[in-house]
Amino acid sequence: MDPLKAPKTNASPSSGSGSNLLFINSAGPAYSRPRDQATTRQIRQHVMRDIGRARRKPRRNPQVNLEVRPSKKITDLSSSSCSCVVAGLNNGCGSCSQLAAGLPLQRLGGPHLPSLPRPFWDQHPLAMMEHNWGMDAFAAYGLALAVNWEQSHSASEFCRNFLTGPEVRAAIHSQTREKSIAFALARSIEVTSCINSRLLQSDVTAATAVNVIHAVMGCICYNFIILEFEQARVHLSGLKLMIATRGGIESLANEKQTLLMLFWVDTISSLIFDTKPRFPMPTFLIPPLPNEELSELLTTLEPNLSILCSKTNTHHVVIASALQDIWSVCKLIRSKLDTLGDDLWREEVDLGTRLNPIAYRLLDSDPHSHTDTPCCMLQALRLGILLWILGVKQKAQSYPGSPASYITRLLERMQSQSMMNLASHLPYFTPYQLWLLFLIATMTLDPADKAVALQLVARIMNERRLAWRDVTAYMKQLPWICGFIAYNESLAAEVELLRGVTSDIL
Repeated sequence: MDPLKAPKTNASPSSGSGSNLLFINSAGPAYSRPRDQATTRQIRQHVMRDIGRARRKPRRNPQVNLEVRPSKKITDLSSSSCSCVVAGLNNGCGSCSQLAAGLPLQRLGGPHLPSLPRPFWDQHPLAMMEHNWGMDAFAAYGLALAVNWEQSHSASEFCRNFLTGPEVRAAIHSQTREKSIAFALARSIEVTSCINSRLLQSDVTAATAVNVIHAVMGCICYNFIILEFEQARVHLSGLKLMIATRGGIESLANEKQTLLMLFWVDTISSLIFDTKPRFPMPTFLIPPLPNEELSELLTTLEPNLSILCSKTNTHHVVIASALQDIWSVCKLIRSKLDTLGDDLWREEVDLGTRLNPIAYRLLDSDPHSHTDTPCCMLQALRLGILLWILGVKQKAQSYPGSPASYITRLLERMQSQSMMNLASHLPYFTPYQLWLLFLIATMTLDPADKAVALQLVARIMNERRLAWRDVTAYMKQLPWICGFIAYNESLAAEVELLRGVTSDIL
């Protein structure tokens, strides 16, 4: 008998089952005895080889083959040079989109045209950083995100294609979670060391170069992902000083990617710490919101807010404008939910592009400090709008912090005597009170806070003699709340139960 064997390969067992089989030509049955000595020896060697391979420990330092990606120079494209960018179209024209993404243009009449990328202002800042750092496949923020953000890492096209390539994922999955986290920390320390060595140079231009600014923002992104917010605050202060040293934000006028990334980092940090943004908003890179028809309740908000504060300030204008803006975003979300369903929440790029400017304008305005006057409604609406934005961002997994501090402060405002007096004298604001309370009830993780918010809802409904259908009619005129369904039977039953308890107390 002449045994025939599959070709020898060095593939691992996981690469396929064909390399693990031994084929033997035999004129008799496979179980016949005795076999010739050569066949018996080959069978024994094949079995022992499989046993040895199964017992073999994984390599301590697995090697990953990386493709070196050439750096892509982004063509300088003014946002006003094309009507598609000025008009805020989502797709834009092909030439502008390709130039903005740094892609070579195809010749007219060519055999193949690439799919159109997103317009420049509609790209995710982290994806831009990954393109700029083509040689740094193991960026600390990318590793940390791939380890800590498993749901997005497996579901998000952005994370699969831009943030961490297949080579990086292969290396991450070959290690334990602890080793990957330690590796990300080591990469972060290495980048920080490189930044410090560059800052020690006598040449200010080299010390504050754009690639150094990118490295600092990469450290901030890493701190956001691992929830080290205080360390991120330190890097943000250093970033502000660095940009001031190089001549201010005007020195980055031609660095559109850097400005957009700076705006993203600045807005997220301001939301986390509830502080004013550190840098001006690059308005020429922000697409305008679509003009949506406002509800009757929102059209009269600004003049009614102006009644509350007699001082000559424009804070009420900012509040009314922000509420109308999130109404436009809300209409957009509703229309996309009908077609995309839950896949909409993977569009963190699209949602963030529209929400970040609204949050920035609110955070950049001076909040009114008089909380014991009728102006308490202004403060409550400001907190409510920011809380609504955080709720949408959390649904899209694009906010690393917790909205707990906003919920606590808003609930304190709603429980104040000033708010109670305002509701009794100005019934116009009753729908807004209900909207804010439902916002708290649907976003809080504390059952006690939810109970307090719904008790206040029940009290307002009893005082105003409102039915549940009246409440849902009000909610339809205000921005949609994540998790609030107009005819939610369990929520309605809970409120009705509290109405009976509240009426007994009154």
